[in-house]
Amino acid sequence: MMKATLGMKMSLLAGTIFAAMSSAGTALSADQKPDFVSGGVLKICTSGEFPPMEYYENPGDKDLVGFEIDVMDAIAKRWGAKAEYVVGDFKGLLPSLDSKRCDLVASGIMITPARLEKYDGIPYFGSHVVLVTAASDTETKVPADVSGKIMAIEAGTTYEKTVADLNAELEAAGKDPIQAQTYPSASGVIEQILVGRATATITQDTTAAYRMLQVPGRLAIPYTYEESENYGIYLRKSDGDRQMLKEAIEALQASGEMKAFLKKWNLPETSTDVSHDVN
Repeated sequence: MMKATLGMKMSLLAGTIFAAMSSAGTALSADQKPDFVSGGVLKICTSGEFPPMEYYENPGDKDLVGFEIDVMDAIAKRWGAKAEYVVGDFKGLLPSLDSKRCDLVASGIMITPARLEKYDGIPYFGSHVVLVTAASDTETKVPADVSGKIMAIEAGTTYEKTVADLNAELEAAGKDPIQAQTYPSASGVIEQILVGRATATITQDTTAAYRMLQVPGRLAIPYTYEESENYGIYLRKSDGDRQMLKEAIEALQASGEMKAFLKKWNLPETSTDVSHDVN
């Protein structure tokens, strides 16, 4: 009986020690951060020209604002660091990792196989193409409803082909094609809808969210295309650093901070419900 009692006590003691070690291990893991933030500064390269992800709210502003800025500030804080933004041309962002001008790249940049050959990247935001109309328009519910009407499109974008493909389908069905009119900027496109010259436009949900913040209650998104593209955060190749970045993103998602940032910037609440792994 005494041996059994002693055995039980030893088992309980072992379990307590194991639990304490596990707890200590978890705490240690939570405090881990990449070597590149050991100096208390996290350098992030961005173009600063993609509202509402990252942009200057007013001409002459020195501090960037936006959804992605909030996310990066939160990651830096989790690592006990301060985020420092290095603004440059979009095409030079990833090469800045090679020169160690920055430690991470966050600029509404898509995760692609070609980029992943040279850099590590964590997908964390899924962006969809959407149809935007005036909020007062109750007739336009799908892209085909713009048949015979004017669609304003930003010149030089892939949306021109989207409309051309849709027109082929409409004509094959014996319906009037969409009258596509191009404009040099996204703001110009939205203006055509607001003044009633165009029925709709096609754009990314991120762009639509920003324009809707500018003119509350005047625009609507009646249709969202199924296909999505993932924006991500890039860093130099390192399995350990990649894992710590992934864990930091997952922690923001689990805490509810990520959802709060989405709400703040009028972005779809499911935008960050994406896998953080890449194929």
